[in-house]
Amino acid sequence: MEQIGEFESHDIEIDGTGWKEAAADITLRGLGWVAVTGAGVAKVRVSVPKGIGISVRPPLMPFDIWEAAASHTGGKAVRKGGKTKSGKRRKGVGRR
Repeated sequence: MEQIGEFESHDIEIDGTGWKEAAADITLRGLGWVAVTGAGVAKVRVSVPKGIGISVRPPLMPFDIWEAAASHTGGKAVRKGGKTKSGKRRKGVGRR
């Protein structure tokens, strides 16, 4: 921790659009981003080493919740099977 140095905190409020899509991304300069999903207002405190900038942007992948939620939370948001909501088969890497 001594090598990282001092931390600074940022308080952010994000108005969630629901559980089926991300409302915003919180970006951490040089480190990546975190998508925020939920209903209502989310109050988030982000602590980063001094000099690491943060920002809030519209989500890059607003519907990624469908692919990732169950593996981390056990939630019901993940669709089972190889079809999209419209009934078409999904295409992509590893799909036949």
